[in-house]
Amino acid sequence: MLDAAQFDVKLLDYRVVFGELTLFLAKYDFLFNFKVTEFLRRRVWEKVPEGWLDALSELSFEELNEVPYGFTKEYWPQSLLTFLSDALKLSSFHFAKGDGICPLEVVESCRFGMSPKKLHEVSHLASLINSVCIKSNCKYIVDIGSGLGYLDLVLCKQFGYEVLGLENQKLRVSVASKRTTVAQKKDRNDCMSGTFTQRQFELTNNEESIIQLEQLINELWSCDADFNVKGVCLIGLHCCGDLTPAALRAFSILSRTKCLVCLSCCYHRMEPAGEGFLHFPLSSTLKEAMSEMESTGRFEVTKYALRLAAQDTRSRWRKQTTSDHMFHTHSVAYRGIFELNDDLSFMKQKRKLARRREHHNFESYIDEVIKRTSLSDSESVRNRLLRLYNEHQRHFMFIEPFTLLQVMLQPVLERLIIEDRVAFLLQQRLDASVQAVFDDSISPRNFAVVAFKV
Repeated sequence: MLDAAQFDVKLLDYRVVFGELTLFLAKYDFLFNFKVTEFLRRRVWEKVPEGWLDALSELSFEELNEVPYGFTKEYWPQSLLTFLSDALKLSSFHFAKGDGICPLEVVESCRFGMSPKKLHEVSHLASLINSVCIKSNCKYIVDIGSGLGYLDLVLCKQFGYEVLGLENQKLRVSVASKRTTVAQKKDRNDCMSGTFTQRQFELTNNEESIIQLEQLINELWSCDADFNVKGVCLIGLHCCGDLTPAALRAFSILSRTKCLVCLSCCYHRMEPAGEGFLHFPLSSTLKEAMSEMESTGRFEVTKYALRLAAQDTRSRWRKQTTSDHMFHTHSVAYRGIFELNDDLSFMKQKRKLARRREHHNFESYIDEVIKRTSLSDSESVRNRLLRLYNEHQRHFMFIEPFTLLQVMLQPVLERLIIEDRVAFLLQQRLDASVQAVFDDSISPRNFAVVAFKV
């Protein structure tokens, strides 16, 4: 555990790190501060330094996939080589813990309904949570945003923890309860030594919500013989938007909580406030770093920056096939053609404008959009769209090289968000760090904030 001086040293180090990250991101914000479907409208490729896209456009897709892993050519512009080198350097987490996690073998009665991705997540995260709970002498677990209870059932059934799952959607609470009943029937010889209770509850970033959470914990476990000697662990798997800041605040305030394991997702769903976001930055350390940049070039936190932070990682990029790259090129380009028409308005009748199989050529894409939206099928509309397609087709070659540049920035942006949350906990004198939990090619949001009360 850290002493007071060590907390101060860590926060001073973070002050330097945040300065480097925000300066870098401010310099290259033209690579992410726009709506992707407006790639053609904004002519964003023209903002890229001279020679960058020409150099990258010469690469095969296989070579393009390897650039985030250090593949370069010596004749590339020095400014491009510097960007790639700096992005890789700034992608590494500060004070990250690389302890290997031995995944749990999830019993058959708990596996039903799990996708391979969910099984991977549960087996790794359950193992980490168990080790954290042992270290903190915790018997009780509160899961924020527990969903269908996959993780909680495993923690209860295989480790014997008393688990309280909190979920704001009534249907999920009902399904989780049914899953628990089925699990008990499936394996009568493997009885639960703990109990899993789920409640419909939404944790928010206000004091009243945290008080209500404390009351729930006390009502459920205050009569338990171990409640006064064993601690509570607060966990969250893929806490969306503002749920992570709410969980961190609750952890810092609640007297019973002794440790925290929290993974975030969907950063772009955080609540906007003015020109920024209500709960980002969270730490005064990052707020000060951003404030000091006013005179040298401000880094603006936009939903586009947060959305890129929540995109796939470089390991997923590395696995992209030629077909994947072509599909992505057509998706961005074809949607971009429609964005070029200011007077072309229509309502979507399906979630996606077009199915993947209709991206092989633009005319098929137009047919699909007409079927799935209110767009009128007229010759004038088709001719206008085809004319724009012919005008901009030569720019399609820049889409994948440009996307590569965004792939280089994704971990830098995600690091800034996650380490801001670590710094917030350090300011509360809570021992906090970041730990990789999953294979990010399987589950991209794989970094957990792990914290202990000193």
